[in-house]
Amino acid sequence: MNSGKALKTESGLGLYHPLVSFGYFVAVIAGTLLFIHPVFVLLSLGCALVCSGLINGKKTMLATLGFGVPMFIFIAVANPLFNHRGATILFYLFDNPVTKEAIIYGLVSAGMMFAAVVWFTCYNTVVTSDKFIYIFGRILPSIALIISMTLSLIPRLMAQVKIIADAQRSVGLDWKSGSLKQRIHSGARILSILVSWALEDAVITADSMRARGYGQHRRSTFSVFRFGKRDAVMLAVILLLLAAEIFAYISGRGTMEFYPAMVLPQMDFIDALIYIAYFALGILPAAIQIKEDLKWKQLE
Repeated sequence: MNSGKALKTESGLGLYHPLVSFGYFVAVIAGTLLFIHPVFVLLSLGCALVCSGLINGKKTMLATLGFGVPMFIFIAVANPLFNHRGATILFYLFDNPVTKEAIIYGLVSAGMMFAAVVWFTCYNTVVTSDKFIYIFGRILPSIALIISMTLSLIPRLMAQVKIIADAQRSVGLDWKSGSLKQRIHSGARILSILVSWALEDAVITADSMRARGYGQHRRSTFSVFRFGKRDAVMLAVILLLLAAEIFAYISGRGTMEFYPAMVLPQMDFIDALIYIAYFALGILPAAIQIKEDLKWKQLE
């Protein structure tokens, strides 16, 4: 019997070796960006949204939608307005033709970009900075450190902006109220404070790294990650599904003709197998997450 609730620190794909989780996101994001095909885009976007809801949680999911949905609408609307290619003219807008092919291509492109954004949010949750440094620290130590620090800087700056804005609001300097001139002045004050904080934090970080001997000799590393049997099995599954993805790309089954006239994809048995494999690759983190959540519920 468990006397209390088990402490859940990490679950799902994040429990696997960093090479496994990093390799997975390389495979799924590469497929998302390479396949300009409505079926692949729908599968990728649907799986990305499901995985994001399970991995990132409701709050992050809503924030992602708040950014991704307007981006989707903008790309979907902008393409037919500026791209006038296509054989099927639906109507004219400001003497410019709006074609069916441009509308469909805009929707597919917007879905592809939306899916990529959602997958990257899942990546940031699963592949943390310590895992990234573990993977590339020995090969490219300086570049790995710079990339890791850069990726972590954006959320830190966003959090610091909120702290500064709240502090300014408490003394009556809210940038959301007052005249336009006052709001611009308050926004500039927040930006100035943020830049000062960032510079000071950079100096403190540099002093800390120098005090720890960074760059003076070849650094030793310690890692808690061990590549086990289940990691090997999961990596084999990912590589097998990736092989289907590579086959789809090489054979041209991952693309569709939009211009000058749209040619609808003809699905045969091989296409069906490829779609199933791609769906399995996309839904894999969600399946792992559900399995781990059920396991933890049994321990609580």
